[in-house]
Amino acid sequence: MQPPGGALKVLAATALLIITACTDLQPTQTENPLTVPEDRKDIVSVCYSSADHTSADIQTVALKLCGQDAVTVTPWRIDKYLNECPILKKTRVSFLCVKGVR
Repeated sequence: MQPPGGALKVLAATALLIITACTDLQPTQTENPLTVPEDRKDIVSVCYSSADHTSADIQTVALKLCGQDAVTVTPWRIDKYLNECPILKKTRVSFLCVKGVR
């Protein structure tokens, strides 16, 4: 059974609204990989969508997560599957925080 024409238009508009609302999701902090010991505070992980952000955007977020002592971040590991990232930002990259004097 097919929905009436008006209901189909409402359904299509709702789907389009949901899809457009989920674009341009900012990179966010997530859990580190399970292989990272909990006492390693020099590693931070970020979820992102490679279609929406550059590596510079992601590194900026990671550097903020590292804290004031960090001068740069170095990519350490990338996970695209079986991670804690939401489905629209499915890539997780983990960075080593490099501390120093600014």
